[in-house]
Amino acid sequence: MKTLARIGALALFALPSAALAQASYPGPDGGWDYVTVDAAHHRVFVARGDGVFVVDTATGKTSTVLDSLKHNHAAVPITDGRELLVTVGATGEAVIGEIATGAIRARIKVGSKPDAAAFDPATGEIFVMDNKGGGVAVIDPVAGTLVGTIAVEGALEFAAVDGAGKLFVNVEDKNELIVIDTRGRSVLAHIPLKGCDGPTGLAYATDSHRIVSACANGVAAVVSAETSSFVGLTPIGQGPDAAVYDPQVKRVYVPSGRDGKLTTVDPAQVKTLEQKPTERGARTAAIDPTTGKVYSATARFQPPVAGEKRPAMAPGSFHVLEIPTR
Repeated sequence: MKTLARIGALALFALPSAALAQASYPGPDGGWDYVTVDAAHHRVFVARGDGVFVVDTATGKTSTVLDSLKHNHAAVPITDGRELLVTVGATGEAVIGEIATGAIRARIKVGSKPDAAAFDPATGEIFVMDNKGGGVAVIDPVAGTLVGTIAVEGALEFAAVDGAGKLFVNVEDKNELIVIDTRGRSVLAHIPLKGCDGPTGLAYATDSHRIVSACANGVAAVVSAETSSFVGLTPIGQGPDAAVYDPQVKRVYVPSGRDGKLTTVDPAQVKTLEQKPTERGARTAAIDPTTGKVYSATARFQPPVAGEKRPAMAPGSFHVLEIPTR
């Protein structure tokens, strides 16, 4: 996942468009990274530069929790939605904290730049990817402890699980997909993503057993999980940083922040079906599988001041989009 500053820079001068979104939830100024949905409790979490932004989709209310944590990249709900495991870039930790009170239960050192985090139903463990130093940290969320590490070289990005003991991880600087045995904590395969430059977003399609990687050069790479082999490429938008799967309609959605689009991909056919407008800067996303709604975060940006390379976020412009897909 890109740094929070770089995410902002890639959302250059974002302006409202004829967006597909049916709702927008404003939040405080600042950078953002991964979006996560807790469908059971009707909540959306956005890891931010300061804390975690929360949207209650049932009431429309918003809040910021665990705001003592800085430069956060992912927030994973655990313990039946009572707590979050947050990957914290400022300290190289995975931190477990209570949503309601902000009380910190555990601080676990996991690497130089902990980024993506994925819960594995097969083991009940959470796997945290290091985007800078490489390696995967394995955490027991109940005990709040580090229980293992898996050696993997490269800038590790988005991850997805198949629920049966396999973890798939994009390696951004090597243009490859790693397959990991979560029970044995070992690497099973390195799969080159031919024609894919800078894979970030990743989704696993349960019906077709296909893995879809969103690539920085405007394509999605499709891999067969059954054979651990590359299948093909299909076009997406520019500036993607996520991919999400809807099992009800058997489609993968890829947001792209540079051109403000949401691309629908059929992973079984390796085919791009349609593109719809969202907003520029909306590059990360998560889906509520019960409703088919995709949630993405963005903001508007002003031209950079003299002597500065990066644009400044327009005050009061951060918001979370709610995008219907069915």
